[in-house]
Amino acid sequence: MAGFNGLEIVVNEFLQSLGGWLRAPMLAITSLGYEEFFVLLLPTLYWCFDQMVGFRVGLVMLMGNTFNTFFKFLFHSPRPYWISDSVYAYSHETSFGLPSGHAQIAASVWGWLAVEVKKRWFRIVAVILIFLIGVSRLYLGVHFLSDVLLGWVLGGLLVWAFAAWYKPVGAWVGKKSARAQLGLVLASTAVILLLILGARWVVGPWEMNSEWAARAGEVAPYDLNGAFTVAGTWFGMLTGYVILTKTRGHFLASQGGWRRLARFLVGLLGVFVLYFGLGQIFPRSEDFVGYGLRFFRYTLIGLWVSWLGPVIFKAIGILQFEE
Repeated sequence: MAGFNGLEIVVNEFLQSLGGWLRAPMLAITSLGYEEFFVLLLPTLYWCFDQMVGFRVGLVMLMGNTFNTFFKFLFHSPRPYWISDSVYAYSHETSFGLPSGHAQIAASVWGWLAVEVKKRWFRIVAVILIFLIGVSRLYLGVHFLSDVLLGWVLGGLLVWAFAAWYKPVGAWVGKKSARAQLGLVLASTAVILLLILGARWVVGPWEMNSEWAARAGEVAPYDLNGAFTVAGTWFGMLTGYVILTKTRGHFLASQGGWRRLARFLVGLLGVFVLYFGLGQIFPRSEDFVGYGLRFFRYTLIGLWVSWLGPVIFKAIGILQFEE
C-alpha cells in the first residue's frame, strides 16, 4: 500500500504547487467536516427547523463516524506528509489516513441533507461542498486521493443504505415498548464499541517506522477516545429521543421568530457547558476512568440535545409540542 501511496503523492504535489494563497480558503472549507461544526449544525436542525430531519442526520453522522474509525484501524494507512518530504502538512492529524473521515462524513451528512431537502439548488450546493471538502484534504497534505475516493464511496453507500432501511426499521422499532426501545439503544451502543475495539484487537500491535515518525510529529493512530465519543453520543441521543417521544411526543421545531433564536442560544449554551466545561474538568487519560468519563460527557450532550433541551425550552415558553 505504501508503494501505491508513493505514486499518489503527485496529486498532493500538484495541488500544493498552485500556491500557499489557497491555504486559508482550504482550511475554511475543511472546517465544514470537523466535529465542532456538526456540534453546531445538528442541534440547530433538531431544535430550530425539523426535529426528525435533525435526528436522522445525527444517526447518519454517528454511523459514518463508527465505520470510519473501524476502517482506519483495519487499514492503518499513512498520510502523505508522513511518507514524503515533498508534501507540506498545512494541517496536523493524529489518526490513520484511509478512508478520509472528512470525505466520508461530508458525503454522508451533506448527501443525506440533499435527500431530505429535495431542492435542486441544495443538491448542487451539497455536491460542490462534498467535492471541495475532499479536495481540501488533498491540498492540505493530510490525505491521498485513494483516501478521499474511498471516503466518498463509503459515505454514498451509507446514504443509500439508510434511505433503504430507515423507514422499515423505524416502523419496527416504533411498535415496541419504551423499555424494549431502550434495550435496543443499549445493544446498538455495545455493537458500536465492539466493532471499533474488535478492529483494534484484530490488527494487533503496530509501530510507526522511524522515518514516518520523524515527519508525522505527535500522533495517536490507535486513540480510542473517538470510539467512546461516538458511542456516548449515540447512547445519549437515542435514549433522550425515546424518553421524549414516549412521554411528550414530538415538538414543533419549525416554530420561528424570536423563539427559534432563543432555542438556538439557550440550547447551544447547554452544549457549550457540557462540551467545553466538562471537557476541562474531566481527565483525558487513556484508561478506564478517562474513557468512562468521556462516554458519560457525550451521553450528557446527546441527552441534552434530544431530550433535556426541548423539555427546558417548553418550560420557559420557547417551544411547543404537538397536540
